[in-house]
Amino acid sequence: MKKLTLLIFICLGIHLFSQKLTIQDLKIVDYELMPDNKIEIKSYTTIDKKGNLTVYSDSWDGKNYFRFKLTSEEINQLNSLSGKDIESFVKQKKLNKNEYFAGNPKFISYTFKEKVNSLCFIEPFMNDEFMDILKILNSKIYKHDETAKIPMLTNDFEKVKTEIRERSKIDNYLPKKAVIIQN
Repeated sequence: MKKLTLLIFICLGIHLFSQKLTIQDLKIVDYELMPDNKIEIKSYTTIDKKGNLTVYSDSWDGKNYFRFKLTSEEINQLNSLSGKDIESFVKQKKLNKNEYFAGNPKFISYTFKEKVNSLCFIEPFMNDEFMDILKILNSKIYKHDETAKIPMLTNDFEKVKTEIRERSKIDNYLPKKAVIIQN
């Protein structure tokens, strides 16, 4: 009986003191804007309040889903988003002279205290604090770990595409994707 009681207290303690995500409905989308203004989702990442990171990836190895568990330290870093306006992480809104961007834009959205925060961005425009957080997530999003694969899930990508279109009207300073021609 004492062992059972001790086990219950240990489990309860772990549950109560484990780090939880203070932001809700966090999603990060890597997308490509096609010539006909259609949006093609390359990766779609969500994180639940317990720190489970789920990734949809349409990449070199096909369409897959992966799930990773964030550490308490990683969750703590993500929680630093909660007290700030997401736009405060933007350090610039224009590429430097003779600078081009050939990558894909990204979209981030989360809720904190019932307020939705969202932003369309490219990595060169973001400050170091935001990039440190993104580095943690990118190390998992683009990992493609076979042991982390999960069965295909269903997502409402049309809803996400609508959110991106609406937010891109506000973040209309993002550069067009540069086409690199090699001879």
